[in-house]
Amino acid sequence: MGVSRLDVLYRKLLLTKLFIQGWGKPDDLKRIFELRKIVGDREKCKELVPKDYPVFIDKVEDQSDCKIHNGYFISPLEHIVPGILPSESVKARFQFIVPKKWRKHKPVCIHLAGTGDHFFWKRRTLMARPMIKEAGMASLLLENPYYILLIREIVK
Repeated sequence: MGVSRLDVLYRKLLLTKLFIQGWGKPDDLKRIFELRKIVGDREKCKELVPKDYPVFIDKVEDQSDCKIHNGYFISPLEHIVPGILPSESVKARFQFIVPKKWRKHKPVCIHLAGTGDHFFWKRRTLMARPMIKEAGMASLLLENPYYILLIREIVK
């Protein structure tokens, strides 16, 4: 199946550079729709990622009020639907910020990055650290996949 004429026309009309190489291969879209059927079934979905899925910790920083664990994991989607993700999205980087004294139920808040949130600093400083002080709550900060490339380019 070739490139859609509508897709080519739409890309010419775009003022931004988003999706300039199309929306993906038709076979990949079919694989995603097949995955939706599995994810839509709660029982099948529970079995997609094993409970002992590997997570790697690169560095642990000991702060006055918390410990900051820097790490990564390979996206489970890479194992479930191989080759569907762009290479930048295969390795998911995160910071796990844990209070020195955790409460009985060990609450954790997951912070996803918003537009323009290029690294962990803003969420760690403005949200995670205050949550530790106010509620004794840990935070998991997930990095947006392409931002690490942006930071590397800025540092060069």
